Amino acid sequence: MKTGALYIRVSTDKQEELSPDAQIREGRAFAQKNHITIPDDYIFRDDGISGRKAQKRPAFQQLIGLAKSKEHPIDCIIVWKFSRFARNQEESIVYKSLLQKNKVEVLSVSEPLVDGPFGSLIERIIEWMDEYYSIRLSGEVVRGMTENAMRGKYQAAPPIGYKAAGGGLPPEKDPDTLPIVEYIVKSFLDGHMTPRAIAVNLNAMGYRTKRGNLYDARAVRYILSNPFYAGKNRWNFSGRDRALKSAEAVIYADGKWEPLYSMETYDLIKKQLDELDNIHLRNGRRLNDSGSYKHWLSGLIVCSACKRTLACTGGKKNRGMNCWAYQKGLCKESHYIGIASLESSIIEGMERLLTSDRIPYKIVHTAPAAPDKETELRHMLTHLNEREKRAKDAYFNEIDSLEEYRENRLQINTERARLEAELCALTSGDSTPPDDARMVANVREALCTIKDETSDFNEKARAMRSIVEKIVFDRKNTSFDFYLKLVK
Repeated sequence: MKTGALYIRVSTDKQEELSPDAQIREGRAFAQKNHITIPDDYIFRDDGISGRKAQKRPAFQQLIGLAKSKEHPIDCIIVWKFSRFARNQEESIVYKSLLQKNKVEVLSVSEPLVDGPFGSLIERIIEWMDEYYSIRLSGEVVRGMTENAMRGKYQAAPPIGYKAAGGGLPPEKDPDTLPIVEYIVKSFLDGHMTPRAIAVNLNAMGYRTKRGNLYDARAVRYILSNPFYAGKNRWNFSGRDRALKSAEAVIYADGKWEPLYSMETYDLIKKQLDELDNIHLRNGRRLNDSGSYKHWLSGLIVCSACKRTLACTGGKKNRGMNCWAYQKGLCKESHYIGIASLESSIIEGMERLLTSDRIPYKIVHTAPAAPDKETELRHMLTHLNEREKRAKDAYFNEIDSLEEYRENRLQINTERARLEAELCALTSGDSTPPDDARMVANVREALCTIKDETSDFNEKARAMRSIVEKIVFDRKNTSFDFYLKLVK
C-alpha cells in the first residue's frame, strides 16, 4: 500500500472552486479508492495564496522538502486539480521533474491521466490552460481596478491621517493621526523646514509611522507629495508584478473623500519640493538634506530673513553655520555664525530662560503610538544609569578628573531624583506636576545634557529636539528667539 500526501490550496481570486474541507474529503476518497494511505500530518494547506509563485507558498515548500528528504516517506502527492499544484507551467515542470527523481508522482482527483506519452501531452495542455487562465484573470483584475481608480475609488489602505470607513464608503479623517500630517505640511510651507528636519522633530515628539517606525526624510516626502490629501486619487500600478507606470500613464481622478487641503496648496508643496530638489552642490550632486545634520543644532536654527534653516559650512578650522538658502542664492542676507559662538549663545540663552519668571512654550500632543508616560520615565531612568556608567568609566580610565566625575554624578543624581519623584507620583495616582514646572524641569535637563562633555552627538540632539521647535537667529541684532514646546 502506498503512502501519499494531500496538498490543498485556495486561490486569492474569486472563482468557483471546492472549499478546503471539500478538497480534503475528495482527496481522501480518491486515496482510499486507489489504496493510498494519507496520515493526518501529511495534509498540507495554503489558504488565500496564489499558485503563480511556488516560493510564496510555505505549505507547498514544506511538502516539497518532505518529498525530497532522505527517508522518502511518500510515494505520491494528491491534489484536487493540477492548478492547485501550480499555475505557472515552468515551475510545474521543474517541481514535477524534481519529484520524479525522488520517485514521487503528482495525482489529480478531477483530472485523471492515461499512462504513456499521450497522458504527458494532456498534462502539459492542462498546465498551459491553467497558466493562461491565471494571466487572463490577472488582466481582468487590473482592468477592474483601473476602472475603479478612474471613478475615484480608493483601493488600498488609506495613508496616515485617514482611516477606512468600511462598507465600501470612502476613507474618512482620523483625528488621532491627522495632526501628524498637519504638522508636516505647516512645517514645510510656513516653517521652510527640510523633510529631514521635520522627521527629526516628529520622532522627538513621539510620533511614529503607520507601521510604528521612526520617521525619516523619505517618509515625510512621501506624505508631502501624496495627492491623496488634496482629494486626488492616484493610480500608478499596472500588470501582475505591479510595476510602476510611466508618468504619462498615471491615472488621476477626483476622490470621494474629504480632502485635507486644496489642489492649490498641493501645487505649492510640489513647487517647493522641486526647488529643494533643484539645488545642487558644486560637484553636480543633488543636495541631500541629511548634510544639514552635521551638528546637534542643525535643523533647529532658523534664518530670521527667509525662515529657512541654517546648515553647517566651512572646514574644521573655520566651521560654522549659515542659511543654506543664502549659500544657494535664494536668500539675500548672510546669517553666518561660528560653531563655538553658536553653542555658547544657545547655552547662555537657555540659562537665561531658567532665570526668567516664566518660560514661554506651546503644548504638543503626541500620537497614540508614542509610549505612555510611565514607560517613557522608566526608559529615561535606564538611560541615566548608562550615563552614570560612562562617567564612571571615564574616571577610572583617567579621562575625567575626580572633580569632573563628582560633578557628573551630582547632575545625574539630581536628575534621577526628579524622574523617580515623577514616576512615584504617576504610579501612586497623584496628579502630575504643573505644565510650567515640567517645562522648567525639561529645559534644565536638556541644558544638563548639552553641557555634559560625556554626552554624545545623539544625546545632545535628542535633548534639544525634546524641548525646542525652532530657534530664530537674527544676525543683525545678534539675538536668538527660542520657540519651545512641551510634549505631552
